[in-house]
Amino acid sequence: MKKLSLTLLFCLLSFMAFAQSLKVVVKQDGKVIEPVNDVYELKKSTFQFEITAVNLEGFLVGATTNKDIYAGALGLLGTEEVQWFQNTGMAEELYNKDKEMFLMDSAPSYWYYTDAKDHRFDKTPKGNAKQWTATRTITRFYDIMVDQPIPLKEFNGSVFILMYQPEYNDEYDLTGKKNLFQAALKFKD
Repeated sequence: MKKLSLTLLFCLLSFMAFAQSLKVVVKQDGKVIEPVNDVYELKKSTFQFEITAVNLEGFLVGATTNKDIYAGALGLLGTEEVQWFQNTGMAEELYNKDKEMFLMDSAPSYWYYTDAKDHRFDKTPKGNAKQWTATRTITRFYDIMVDQPIPLKEFNGSVFILMYQPEYNDEYDLTGKKNLFQAALKFKD
C-alpha cells in the first residue's frame, strides 16, 4: 500500500512539473481591470497585459475586430474555418519597442519568452524559460490588413483576443489547440 501511495504521489508530481499554464491580468492606470463574462471595459488609453507562464515558452495571439472570427475561434460557430488556426504566427518586435498589438484576421501573432535578451514583451521580464513573468504595454493597435497604426485614443469598437497553444502532428498540420486566455476589450471614451 505504501509503494502504491508513493507511486501515485510521484506520478502526480510529475504531471504538475510539466503542466503548462498562462495567467493573464489586464491593467490600466495601475489598476487590475476585472472582466465581466470575459469582457474588459477599458478607457482609450495605455493598458498592459501582465503575463505569468509556467512551462510555456510562447503562445499564439489572435486579435481581431471581427466578432464572428472570434466566435469561430471559440467554437461557437461550428461552420466557420478560422484562418488563425491555418496559418503560423508571426513574431512582433523584440522588447515590444512600439508598444503595440497586431490586429489581423488571417494569422496570429507569436508572443514568447526565451530569456531576457529574446522575448516579445516590455524590457523587464523576470524568470527563466520554465517560469517567467512579463508585461506587454499597449499604446496602439497595428492593423496589418491596412498596414496602419491606430492609437488607442482614436480606436472605436472592440478587440477580440484569443491566446492559445497549438498542437501539431508530424506534418505540421494543426490537430488541436489549448485555449489559454480569451477576452473582448471594449473601449469607451
